[in-house]
Amino acid sequence: MNRTVGIVILLLIVLGIAMYINAQRQEGPAWQDGTYVGRSSPDERGYFGEIELAITDGKIAEAEYEEMDQQGNIKGEDYPYQLGPQSHDELEDRLVEAQNPDEVDNITGATQTHGRFVEASRDALRKAEEGDQSRPPAIQPPAPPMPTETDDDEESTSNGELRDGTYTARTDADEHGYYGEIELVIRDARIAEVNYDEKDQEGTPKGEDYPYPLGPESEDRYEAQLVETQDPEEVDNITGATQTWERFKETAKDALEQARGQTSSQTEPQSQVP
Repeated sequence: MNRTVGIVILLLIVLGIAMYINAQRQEGPAWQDGTYVGRSSPDERGYFGEIELAITDGKIAEAEYEEMDQQGNIKGEDYPYQLGPQSHDELEDRLVEAQNPDEVDNITGATQTHGRFVEASRDALRKAEEGDQSRPPAIQPPAPPMPTETDDDEESTSNGELRDGTYTARTDADEHGYYGEIELVIRDARIAEVNYDEKDQEGTPKGEDYPYPLGPESEDRYEAQLVETQDPEEVDNITGATQTWERFKETAKDALEQARGQTSSQTEPQSQVP
């Protein structure tokens, strides 16, 4: 009898320890109440994200996120690639819901914004663990670039900088006779506009009567992602439109090679702006 009681007590002790450990794991990091500001590192264009988190009762109660350049100018309605700024409210809500930046899902067309958001949130939560409510140092504008001399346009683009103009490219036709064709408008050495279509051998774009609508429906989203990310490799695939995604990336890469003055195996640039 005494042995049975001893076994029961031992099991209760083990169960209690297990429950305590599990509770500790579920509680996660200990954030001190207060307001904490975190920043991401600047990207290649100087843009960075800054977030302010309000911690109440050890949880994220509010999140306010903005992206700005190194002059402190916030991306607003005049920013040319609106998918980034438009994603801020949704990312904030997802963080309050998930309580973990690593569980905040990406938003299609705002991949770089998502990366900066997660980095800034991690920085703020690290400070919340330490109770460090200090603000990051003041923004230091970048030094003006040193003037350089170039002998001709070829030398000025030797570093891979995009030349302003309009560039087109197309894929080979597939077994059904369809091909992808893209037109990129480069302005101020950046992708400003994208127009992509998939066409049949008569040059007719896939429309509402195309039997697999996910392909045509994905084109606008791929265009918006490319304007936002400025890199075909950063354009996320859309389930059900993989072949369109592959053709889109192929044409975008080829058009960008033309814009950099590199030899292309596809169509030549057209309507190039001086």
